[in-house]
Amino acid sequence: MNSMLALKNGLTMRKVRVDSQVWEKISELESFLKEALKFSKEAARKRSNRMRVFLKSLSAPVDYPLCRFKMWRLRGYRCAVFEKNWVFAYEIIDDGVIIRDMSNVALLVE
Repeated sequence: MNSMLALKNGLTMRKVRVDSQVWEKISELESFLKEALKFSKEAARKRSNRMRVFLKSLSAPVDYPLCRFKMWRLRGYRCAVFEKNWVFAYEIIDDGVIIRDMSNVALLVE
């Protein structure tokens, strides 16, 4: 599990940890964009980089609501939507957040 710690206006925000499966899914998405959808290498990388920046933004002390998707809601995860089509499930812990999973919205069942 990788950690990210963000700074904003000189203040330390909460720690963001990302499960390795989430990093793998982002990498797989980047490959899919290049290979199956024929995105340029730069365009695919730009999309995955925006996702990584979004994950860092979860260090802010504002939280998203509990997930409406049953499998994540039962675990107490909160869901952060990225660009309307992607959802990141995370849990709040004492010293920050852990991003546990991600999915395309179309693949999730409420």
